[in-house]
Amino acid sequence: MTESLLGNNTITVVIPTRNAGQQLAELLDSLQKQTLKPAQIIVVDSESSDKTPELAENKNCKVIKIKKNNFDHGTTRNLAVKEFDTGFVVFLTQDVVPVDEHMIAELIEPMQTDPNIAISYGRQLPGPNARPLERFAREFNYPEHSILKTKKDTKTLGLKTFFCSNSCSAIRRSTFNELGGFKNNVIVNEDMLFAVKAITSGYSVFYNANARVLHSHTYSSYKLFQRYFNIGRFFADNKWILKTAGLESYSSNMLKAGLKRFWEKRMPHYILALLVEFTLKAFACKLGWYYQLSSHSKYDNKA
Repeated sequence: MTESLLGNNTITVVIPTRNAGQQLAELLDSLQKQTLKPAQIIVVDSESSDKTPELAENKNCKVIKIKKNNFDHGTTRNLAVKEFDTGFVVFLTQDVVPVDEHMIAELIEPMQTDPNIAISYGRQLPGPNARPLERFAREFNYPEHSILKTKKDTKTLGLKTFFCSNSCSAIRRSTFNELGGFKNNVIVNEDMLFAVKAITSGYSVFYNANARVLHSHTYSSYKLFQRYFNIGRFFADNKWILKTAGLESYSSNMLKAGLKRFWEKRMPHYILALLVEFTLKAFACKLGWYYQLSSHSKYDNKA
């Protein structure tokens, strides 16, 4: 598999950074150990104060420096893609670590065998210090079995049809250009928007459970609120997505799965923690939704 890929296609890895620290060094070192090595690694840095750009340059990365106020999940990645012409691009975040040396090869292989796959994304496993709630969330969103998702799956998978993550993904550059890349100036979920555009255009999305990275967070209540407030804003701006795939069914299915998990494990304190967390998420999401609609209304009135 790897040898045939190396014969005709090359790969660029894109990593947006800000104060990545030594975790970036671990990631960059692991990329050089991959069976399918990238032709180049591009780091787009948003005014780091911890010498992240210097670290990346010392690891032979191409570094693009931008102002932190100019960072945007879609725009920043689009900027990086303009810098190369390799056949595939692998998008990673600064805080992931490949589980093994086959991560890139596993991401690319499905698109080699099926040209209709627009984007392939990998499995995110919880880190060693992840809390039980975070472990559950990773296992719910990134199961152990791979799946090919197409437009017909919206009836059964709902919003999960469009679930995708640029923390570990790969896209064929020609398809990326054909679909216009990521949407600029989005708060969050540029990867989901790309998946929606791909699927509604007749392409498919592939979740490859064999392309594995360690990636999890320990959010404070404030950070969790902030994240889901922005998710609410995102869906207020993209209500059309919910016409074909409901957010409510996804959330309720996740809550039911969590309650079942912690009940079976006889962990009642985590049942309470899960309920509190979901309440916080729902409140933040609703608040973000109404905030965004209100902002548009004020803007429209002024116009």
